[in-house]
Amino acid sequence: MEKIKVFVKRSAVKNLRKFPKQIQNKIQQAILKYLTNRPDIADGKHIRKLIDGYRLRVGDYRIFYYIEAKKVIVTAIERRTSTTY
Repeated sequence: MEKIKVFVKRSAVKNLRKFPKQIQNKIQQAILKYLTNRPDIADGKHIRKLIDGYRLRVGDYRIFYYIEAKKVIVTAIERRTSTTY
C-alpha cells in the first residue's frame, strides 16, 4: 500500500510551535502513524457540522484535516477546550 502525502497548512504549523516540545513530538508521531496510511479509518472522527473533514485526538489536542484524492491536508492543530470538537 502506498503512503499518502500529508500537507500541513502554515497556520497549523504556527499553532504547533506554541505547544511544549513533548506535545509537538506526540502530534508529529500521530500524523505519521495515522494520516500517512489510512486517514479515512484512522482514530479520526468524521465531522460534517462545520466542514466535511476529520478530527484526530492526541491527548488534549486535536488535529483537524480533510482528505483530497491521494493527499491529506492538516488545517488546524488546537488544544481541546469546551468549544473544540
